[in-house]
Amino acid sequence: MVKLTRRKAIITGIGAVTASMIPSIQGYARNESTSNVKHQPIVLVHGAWHGAWAWVKLIPLLQGAGYSVTTLDLSGLGANSHRQSPEIGLHIHGLDVLNHLFFNDIRDAVVVAHSYGGAVLSQAVAGDKEERISHAIYLDAFLPGEGESVAGFQDQETQNHFKAAAEAGKMVPPRAPETWEKVWGLKGEDALWSAPRMRPMSARCFTEVVQGDPFKSDIRRTYMRCIQNKNPLFDSFSDKTKKDNRFTQTDVDGHHNVMVIDPVEMRDALLAVL
Repeated sequence: MVKLTRRKAIITGIGAVTASMIPSIQGYARNESTSNVKHQPIVLVHGAWHGAWAWVKLIPLLQGAGYSVTTLDLSGLGANSHRQSPEIGLHIHGLDVLNHLFFNDIRDAVVVAHSYGGAVLSQAVAGDKEERISHAIYLDAFLPGEGESVAGFQDQETQNHFKAAAEAGKMVPPRAPETWEKVWGLKGEDALWSAPRMRPMSARCFTEVVQGDPFKSDIRRTYMRCIQNKNPLFDSFSDKTKKDNRFTQTDVDGHHNVMVIDPVEMRDALLAVL
């Protein structure tokens, strides 16, 4: 019989424990190497009068699919509504997106912008000197190019209203709740949940034009059309991208605020174009 000293016993015991751990450590490493698929980070940009809250149902679904997801409240809206000012406009909102990317050190980003957020995305892409945006996704969104504004896509009376409001430093209130079901698809509990979170916004957001060309850079562009929204203006944007080889166009079987109404449909449609 070999007699172990106390020191040898301790060393032997440690060796045995270490040996018993090796298979599980190797197994963990194998799992990491096969499941640690790198996805592009996703940044979600909300529309007019909304805030980052519009995406709260979608975020965990995208995270569950393995994506890193961030969102932001544009200046004067959502959690930043207490900082509202008539001086805020499209140009500041474009900087909001670029600052979000820079200060969070996000690169190779997929930026998904909804409705008015499409104008914000155009401004952000046009000013993206660091080339942090690699895929611009317009979700049932305005699609302005250089020198164009959201107001410019409206009839003359509406354009005049926005211009006068901007010159007077006025805020534009959210659409009347009784119109939400038709224009956004919001009704019932979704409308009740959204109502206290809507905020007015500066008229300059609608009248300021995109500075720079958002369509000249060599990045991916996708237009996603929510087909339950019957607004012909968004049909025109969608049809335009079908004829533009710089874009991929796809349909989403949902209404304008699909991310609130049917986040599963929104997730599946988005994952299909990433």
